[in-house]
Amino acid sequence: MKINNIKLLIFSVFCVSCSNSKQSELPLFVLDELEVIGKEKLALQKIINLETTSENLMGTDIRVRYDALVFYLMDESNKDGIHQFDRNGDYLGIIAPVGDGPGFLKDLDDFFINPDGSVEVLSGIGDQATVYHISEAGEISTVFETDYLASSFTKLPSGEYLLYGSYNLPFTQHRLIKTDAQGNELSSFLENTYQNNLLPMTERNFFQNQTDLHLIESFQPYVYQFENDSLERVAQMDFGRYAIPDYFWEEDIMESFGKMSESGFANLHGVFEDEQLMLLSIHVQKPEGIFKELVFIDKSTDKVQKLSTNLNEDMLYHYPIGIEDGEVMFLTYRSVMLDDLPQNSLEKIQKEIPEQDFDYPVILKTKIQFDE
Repeated sequence: MKINNIKLLIFSVFCVSCSNSKQSELPLFVLDELEVIGKEKLALQKIINLETTSENLMGTDIRVRYDALVFYLMDESNKDGIHQFDRNGDYLGIIAPVGDGPGFLKDLDDFFINPDGSVEVLSGIGDQATVYHISEAGEISTVFETDYLASSFTKLPSGEYLLYGSYNLPFTQHRLIKTDAQGNELSSFLENTYQNNLLPMTERNFFQNQTDLHLIESFQPYVYQFENDSLERVAQMDFGRYAIPDYFWEEDIMESFGKMSESGFANLHGVFEDEQLMLLSIHVQKPEGIFKELVFIDKSTDKVQKLSTNLNEDMLYHYPIGIEDGEVMFLTYRSVMLDDLPQNSLEKIQKEIPEQDFDYPVILKTKIQFDE
């Protein structure tokens, strides 16, 4: 069993009953003490149906990035390429397709959108990783190759790169490095002291939120911010009974992960924010299923509320993908909306989600109502 095939549930939780002592300026957010709200607190503002044919069928576990014009989707289950949709949901085609032959990549782990609309992708094979540039015309060229076995990456405004390599000794002496535009290592962060066997996580680690770049990683309770060539913790989670146990770091992964799964554990899954709002997505894996805790923070009032979702029974708002102008965006499916939306809400938007040949992904833009 490979750890990168294990679906990790990552839940970010923030609590207002946090510790803000002068001794430590790092906010501590307690999962169990968050005020719980229902999904009726999210008012549906806009629905964007993503055009779907037999050529671009995807699952539910999808990595989404976007710019002002395009949504970019990579299906985490098969990573067959990056599917593009315009802001109206019209399908624009696939870029960086995975396969054999000219114009195809051998592998695809992560991607980054350049300001000019071109895309860069990370491909790790064996003990090396390669960053490729994909032009708007679909032409593939190599940016650089590195012996640092990265599982995710991002590009800085300076043209330098951050590569994340997880706990994979001996290939990653540090879990995070910065390189120049040619892939030469400039600095390193997060020393890797884990001695047991552990393959890289296949997870999203970097979240660009306007001018802030956040980093999260599996099995750690911290939200980091990278700025001015430094990595700073900006928040810490208290997952209570779902915190990663000490024995996880001391035992072989085959034993410790199995025991941990029996009792349940929590992990950070996403960090999204704009000027008005911050959202922390936390994945909680329990014996009875997979859950998420979505923690909404009103930055003007510091009001914090939590929405709980269940992958098996209530996944309407299970996959947040970003925040724009104070509105939270979620990726879901038409079939999920039919099952999980209240009947009165469904009747209002029924015509906006017509039945088609295939079930299709839908991007929902919502506005959260904070309790007074």
